[in-house]
Amino acid sequence: MNHELNTYLAVTLASASPFKRSPHTLSSVHPSITHVGPVGALDNVQLVSVPKDVWAEQQEQVLSQLKSAEGVQRVDIQSLKQRSKRDEF
Repeated sequence: MNHELNTYLAVTLASASPFKRSPHTLSSVHPSITHVGPVGALDNVQLVSVPKDVWAEQQEQVLSQLKSAEGVQRVDIQSLKQRSKRDEF
């Protein structure tokens, strides 16, 4: 994953979503979306990417089309965060 070039979106799918069988078809919702893969072991959450330059100009359109797609329950914009180190005992 390259957070400098892409914006990543986690797409949560309903159990009856047509995208659950073929998650790669999420790319058909908008021409700039690329399917990256599942989020961990969760089969109902898929990660997609959008190039940053397209995202800057078409963010609302991309989000609107994803959120209105059949079987999509939720769309979350992912941000790169530094993980905190636990205290050692």
